Amino acid sequence: MAMDGDAARREPWRRPPVRDKLARVPSPSPGDSMSDKPSTLRELISNELPRLYAFAFHMSGSRPEARAHLDQLVRDAKAQGEAVLATSNPADTLLGLMARTMEENLGRKSDFSFDGLDNMLRSDITRPIDLSGGALQNSPQRVHLMLWELKRTCLTATLCCLPPGVRVSFVLTDLLGYSPADASELLGIKESAYRVRLTRARKRIEDYLTPRCAHVDPQNPCTCTGRLVIAIDAEFIKPPAHTLDIPHDPHDADGPRRDMGSLYRSLPEAKLTPDEQGEVLGQV
Repeated sequence: MAMDGDAARREPWRRPPVRDKLARVPSPSPGDSMSDKPSTLRELISNELPRLYAFAFHMSGSRPEARAHLDQLVRDAKAQGEAVLATSNPADTLLGLMARTMEENLGRKSDFSFDGLDNMLRSDITRPIDLSGGALQNSPQRVHLMLWELKRTCLTATLCCLPPGVRVSFVLTDLLGYSPADASELLGIKESAYRVRLTRARKRIEDYLTPRCAHVDPQNPCTCTGRLVIAIDAEFIKPPAHTLDIPHDPHDADGPRRDMGSLYRSLPEAKLTPDEQGEVLGQV
């Protein structure tokens, strides 16, 4: 989604976004179960809201943009009417509609760049955490919250350095668990083309994070504790509007994960507040 001029200047790691287009509803998959199908579009969207919002967040790298894409999906699904519910797997149809629309909306180029992230966060100088004031408010609890926000934001921004068509393959398969065959059907492309995208996504993320990120190798130079103050000062992260998706465990409690899919699946899933969920469903 478009950003205002001030927001664009505050986020130099982003590239300008591309305007939206409308996607088609994917055709039903043969053999999908007919049981437990929702009877209304509102019920379907309500059931799928957590997954759809998490998908949009991974694809856009921003809570406000994820919400905007979710609102767009509601409008698109309403325009399709009963066609969505009539398919053999309405949940996958809805996700496919969002995936195809977002891929077209975001264009061919990524919103972030690897060089921009390096310039923003990964200078040779780390800065110790200072509790004397500022965003950390002399609060160890705020440090805990912001470390989680940095980990999730940084890894999501890394993912968003990939072109959208490549990015979506990683999200569908390595985060949501779709096989290449099923994911390619959601997107309406050949499985062979999807596999090429997936291989490219995995390699580029691995090549970038493996020599840098301490969540991959604890000997690597980039740690969340060493970059937290830099990220706050650069406005790369801000205190989240709520803490519903901030775990109680420390951000590095799991230890290193060398598999990229496992690393991303370990991130807490971005969530809507109950009020936000109500706002989305109020549009249906």
